[in-house]
Amino acid sequence: MKDTSRRNSRGTKISNQQTTKSKEQNGEKNNVTSGGDKDASTLPLTEDDPLEVIPEEYRKHGVDTEPILHYVRERSEDEELESLLEAAQRDVRLHQARIKAAASNDLSLLGEYDFNKDPQFIARQERRKLRMEAVQSLTNEATMILEELDEDKKDLTHTERTQVKLARWQRALELYVYCPSSMSMDLLGLLEKLLDGTSEEEELSEVLSQAFHMCSSLVDVTQQSVHDATEDAAMAEDAYMIRLEAHRMFSNNALRRSDEIQSQFRTNGRAALQIGHQLEFAESKRAQCESASILIRRWWMMEQLAESEDISGEELKVNEEVRGVIPPQSCRMDPLFTLPEQSLEASRALKQLRAVVKSRGNATTAAAAVSGGWSDPNSARRFDLTAKLIRRTSKALEQRLLNNFAQVYSVGGLYDFTDKPRAGSINWMHLRELAQALLMFDSGRNLHKTYVDMVITSRFPELFAVKKKGSKVINDPKSDGNEDSDEEMDFDMDATRSELSSLFHRVSDVCTAEFELIAHVFGQCGGNEEMTLTVARALLQRVISDPKNGLQSRISDLLESIDRRGDFDAGAKKLDTFVVIHEKAAGLFHLLRDAAEKMIAYSQAGKSKDAVNSVTALKQFLTSQEIALSSGHRKGYLNLELRLLHHSCCSILQEIGCILDRPKTRSQDLSLAEKGILEDYRAPILPINMKYLMTCDILLGPLKSSVLRQPVIFASDSLARARLMFGAGKKGGEATARVIASIFHQMCNFYGQAYLYPIVQALGEKLHPYSPNTPPQLPFDENDAAPDLGVPAQFWVALEYIHTAAKSFDRELWAENRPGSGRVWDTLYTTGGQASMSQARKYRLQFFAELESRGETAIHRALQTLSEHIRWVLVAGGESMFATGGNRFFSGSSNGPYAIPHGSSLETPNSPAVKSLTFCLRSQFVNIQAALTPTSLSAFWSALSMRLYDIFVPRLIQHYTITQVGAVILSRDVEALRSVSMLAGTNHSHWDNLREAVTLYMTPPVALKSMLVGPEGDANSGRGLFKRVGRYQSLVFMSRRSDYRAKTNQGLRKATWVMELLDSLGVPDPTDSHINMGMFAAERKNQ
Repeated sequence: MKDTSRRNSRGTKISNQQTTKSKEQNGEKNNVTSGGDKDASTLPLTEDDPLEVIPEEYRKHGVDTEPILHYVRERSEDEELESLLEAAQRDVRLHQARIKAAASNDLSLLGEYDFNKDPQFIARQERRKLRMEAVQSLTNEATMILEELDEDKKDLTHTERTQVKLARWQRALELYVYCPSSMSMDLLGLLEKLLDGTSEEEELSEVLSQAFHMCSSLVDVTQQSVHDATEDAAMAEDAYMIRLEAHRMFSNNALRRSDEIQSQFRTNGRAALQIGHQLEFAESKRAQCESASILIRRWWMMEQLAESEDISGEELKVNEEVRGVIPPQSCRMDPLFTLPEQSLEASRALKQLRAVVKSRGNATTAAAAVSGGWSDPNSARRFDLTAKLIRRTSKALEQRLLNNFAQVYSVGGLYDFTDKPRAGSINWMHLRELAQALLMFDSGRNLHKTYVDMVITSRFPELFAVKKKGSKVINDPKSDGNEDSDEEMDFDMDATRSELSSLFHRVSDVCTAEFELIAHVFGQCGGNEEMTLTVARALLQRVISDPKNGLQSRISDLLESIDRRGDFDAGAKKLDTFVVIHEKAAGLFHLLRDAAEKMIAYSQAGKSKDAVNSVTALKQFLTSQEIALSSGHRKGYLNLELRLLHHSCCSILQEIGCILDRPKTRSQDLSLAEKGILEDYRAPILPINMKYLMTCDILLGPLKSSVLRQPVIFASDSLARARLMFGAGKKGGEATARVIASIFHQMCNFYGQAYLYPIVQALGEKLHPYSPNTPPQLPFDENDAAPDLGVPAQFWVALEYIHTAAKSFDRELWAENRPGSGRVWDTLYTTGGQASMSQARKYRLQFFAELESRGETAIHRALQTLSEHIRWVLVAGGESMFATGGNRFFSGSSNGPYAIPHGSSLETPNSPAVKSLTFCLRSQFVNIQAALTPTSLSAFWSALSMRLYDIFVPRLIQHYTITQVGAVILSRDVEALRSVSMLAGTNHSHWDNLREAVTLYMTPPVALKSMLVGPEGDANSGRGLFKRVGRYQSLVFMSRRSDYRAKTNQGLRKATWVMELLDSLGVPDPTDSHINMGMFAAERKNQ
């Protein structure tokens, strides 16, 4: 427990060492405390010799005492780590010696003890070595030990087998204790192996006794091993703490020395920096003085030449001397200006001289002149003569340099910018030297103009040369602009677009190469990175924006030549030209931006801040040029795209003979016209003429599949062109989204208001919701086509076509949740135009909502037409005297078709009217099912079922009398009508109630009461037909029995059984007053 507590306190002791660092450096002396509350570094040195005195701590606590450092503290100021570690090793020995001396009370051990010769330490090391060898042996023999544990020696006696078994079990036990990872069984399994085969009690006791001794011996050995490990760990921990303290002292010393060095550097470095600044300032002043001296001498030289020229009256031939026409030995000017190899130095000198001339007009010079510096008229005259000569010399030298630059560039060659160019390469190094010299003249403005002119004339002859078309020169001012336009009509648009495309490629190739030349020639002109931007910008400005021959001008000429034709075919070609121009221009500017980016790599300045800023400015200029080139065409493109799309869609209808109504006049936005802004094109709505639709075959005309698909195809092409013109994805942005939304809005207007809406309206108006005047001839022949009941099959087929067209329109144009389709939803989603997306969704919802509303109106009209014809078949046909069947149901009777006398034959299962009606409805159902969606079909057929019920039941309870024989036919008719009503829909409970009510006509009077109220005979029992059908309804249905009233001398009177039945039920007869027909409505039955 002592060893454990001592080890747990080590971390606290080490951390406490950090808090007493300052005290150690100051050498504070404190008394030694006991326990372990202070770390080893805070314990004081004893005043006595450490080899003669045992500290009291060691006498009290022994091995638990923290090391008291002596030799390490003596060398705390030592800067050598080896010396501190040597002192630490001596403290380790001293600590162990103090522990031994305190334990044996022998002071001699303080100087003589060596733990490497300590018998206890040596014994621990020997035991540890033997233990490691034993463990290694057990590990190597683990498999054999486990196998031998299961072997059984048959040739030995029982006692011998027991001894062998115990010896093997002892080895297995040692393996279990020392090498648990090599053991495949637990202790319980090991005991089972020991007791396996032992049956007698004495033998079992003997085996267990010997096993106990084995375990006890192993426990003692293990305990000794733990004790040895604890002692070794304590010694290692003490030694580690002492060495750690030595390292800490070394680190503190190094940190202190670093702080001192840093402090000295800060103090002495500032002084050195000030001295350096003073030297640099003095050097700059010396350089300025030398430069001023050279400038004065050159001024005096030019002044002397000017005076000599003025005195002699002979004009100095500056141009000839500078250009080298006059031999050098005959030149009067300084060789600095006449020798070509000194052009750069001459340019710099002339720049300084021009600065002196220019400085005469500033305020400082004027003040000096007033004070007397320029009061001498001769001085002013000499200054003017010198200034004139300097200007003549500058002009001559600049012209010579420009001519040399033009000559070298005109020679041309490969653009090889390596240090050792190949043969035939352009001499770009000479060009760079000339450019550096020309930079001194007006910042190289004439050089820029000359270079751009040379590039234009030599690299773009097809762009800036006079262009011919046949025998007519387009750009020739002498040509007559009013000539016949036959040649323009033969103008090959495809060839022109191909030529323009090749021109874009030419511009890209040339500008890319010239950008590299500009970076190498102009990019090193005095380190001025703005020079490359200026030259490249001037070149691009000339190529793209030249008002006569630039790309913009050529594109405008091309589009104007197309406009002069004026037909829609030319408009389509113009659209294609728009797209080609935009696509090629986008590729061109992309390549130019890449070439501008590479200018940083070409420049020797590398990716310096100035170089990066210059390239960024050039890229921004390219972007602005691209916008200027494309934005001017985008509005014209959009108006033309919408106009041609509208024309193409209307042409499809006109080609099949459709008559279109005139559009409504729209008021123009005068505010935009006053501002000179072109108003966005809004396509007029030209709906199909209703009179034409009422007379034509819609299926073979407007609803032909080719006509339905073609507008969608046109719109898809327009969307694709718009994506190419304005860009897709985030690059297009809100501009692309607005264009796509405009195209979709126009298509919604055309496909709805001009196309599908009038067709749906005409389909409804073609139906006549009234029945013929003459009754039908029943029954209908089922071998022939069924009558359409006023709604022809073409109506439903047309609705199916319209529904399919609307779905195709949504699928092909809107295409929601179809990424990568390139349709409206995909484009708006990728561009991120939320406002345009909301507008497009609004247009889509309005289109489908209006189409659905008009479709519902047409279907409701069809429902009305079917209802009237159902009434026509059931009432007019069923009650007609001309109705025929297997038997004539009644003749001249007004009691209806179910007043069949008793004993009549029942050859036909249904009445002719019901049979014919179900035949027609089943035939009609096929067409309706194909035209409507399942939901719409269910709702329509449910409504038709209610209409059929509301026609049949009121006629039954108001006009028909039912006999028992007629009740059989009535039951069959109800089943037939119910069967046809249940072809679709789910709400048909009204027919179930009618089936229950029909049983009233088949039941004898004596059984009616139990049927009406149940077997109890109580009218309030909530059973019978009173519960299922209703009391009022059941009594009214019962009143249509043929025996409900009997003939008497006073006329028709209620039968006796009726009076008795009503009295027994205690209910009045509802037929005594007016019958409320609303109680029998199908909708009421379903609530």
